Amino acid sequence: MTEAGLRQRLAERWRGSTQLQDNLTAVTTFAVGVVLNLVGLTDVWHDLDVLDGHLAGPTQGWWQSVLLAVGCLAMLGKRRRPMRALGVGAGVVAADAILGGSIAIVLVLFDLLFSAGQFASARARAAVTTVVFVLIGTASVVGGLAIGEFRAAVFIGLQLTTLLFVPLWWSANLRQQRMLGVLTAERTAREAVLAERAAVARDLHDVIAAHLSTTAIHSGAALARPPDAEHDRAALRAVRTSSLTALEEMRSMIFLLRADGFPAADATAPGGLDRLPELADAAEAGGLRVDLSMAAVPQVPALVGHAAYRIVREALTNAGKHAPGSQVRVEVAEAADHVTVTVTNTLIRAVDLGHPTLSSGTGLASMRERAALLGGALSAGRDGDHWRVRATLPRHPTVEVPVARPAGGLR
Repeated sequence: MTEAGLRQRLAERWRGSTQLQDNLTAVTTFAVGVVLNLVGLTDVWHDLDVLDGHLAGPTQGWWQSVLLAVGCLAMLGKRRRPMRALGVGAGVVAADAILGGSIAIVLVLFDLLFSAGQFASARARAAVTTVVFVLIGTASVVGGLAIGEFRAAVFIGLQLTTLLFVPLWWSANLRQQRMLGVLTAERTAREAVLAERAAVARDLHDVIAAHLSTTAIHSGAALARPPDAEHDRAALRAVRTSSLTALEEMRSMIFLLRADGFPAADATAPGGLDRLPELADAAEAGGLRVDLSMAAVPQVPALVGHAAYRIVREALTNAGKHAPGSQVRVEVAEAADHVTVTVTNTLIRAVDLGHPTLSSGTGLASMRERAALLGGALSAGRDGDHWRVRATLPRHPTVEVPVARPAGGLR
């Protein structure tokens, strides 16, 4: 194994083992504390030294090192039993104060208070915070009265606040940031799920609803006419063609959804501008009179071509449902930075579709969302005695644009 690989493996093991981190923290604290005791950073609480020099010198330093070892052993259980570890630490601090106090034990107390703020229950944290405030207030008042100066009370209060309250405040701040991170991740996941659901719903509508609507319209027209073998067989052929196309595209969608990497080789290619003549032929077979105007197929990204294909197909489906037999003109034009797709059909008398499911009211919403996802725009509405759908799609789409809410009426 290379040196870089070994270093990465050790780093991953360190991040994944909290017990290893706690062990190293305790050992490091003990080593630093022993050094602090050896250099003489003891007797920090002169007024609490009740031994009157009986243990002064090396003996007192060794006893403080023993207390330091007990405190560092308590640090090993600060995650599993934070309150028990803090209780042991408090006893160690009291014993150390009797010996005169040391900076090393202050380090232990700081770590144990911080751990209680991180790993203890909310009720335990509230109890610890209450005790800390009581201690700070009591010590400040008693110390100030004993010395006889208000400044002494303020000084004692500031010192104890730094020692006792700062670790609790720090841990509360980190805990809040961690909670905010979790909430942000959950919200991002929910938004991703909602966006995925919206995309699936839109694609299902575009892929299936158009063909099923065509099937229903053809079969309804055949049922509305007197029996005629030739017309009935033509209607059956149209129904079969529409059904097979729906199955083929549904199969393609399933393959794409299930693919882990690249889609299956036999999945149906997504619709593009080069397939618009097929849409025009299918619409004419359904009774529309379609005039397709596109001098040359513009060279656009696949996302743009697919969106234009879906928009044209939905517009033709709407024309077939609401204005059967009308004259439809499909125009595709390109400019320097965008492509425009316009579908215009003549308006005729209102048609009874025969069933409410044939007009779900989501067609225009789907088209608008497709255009907005690419950073484009779509307008649809009546223009004199025509209905016009016009989409403007950028040649270089910005797919990061959020899904726009549908505006205007539904068709």
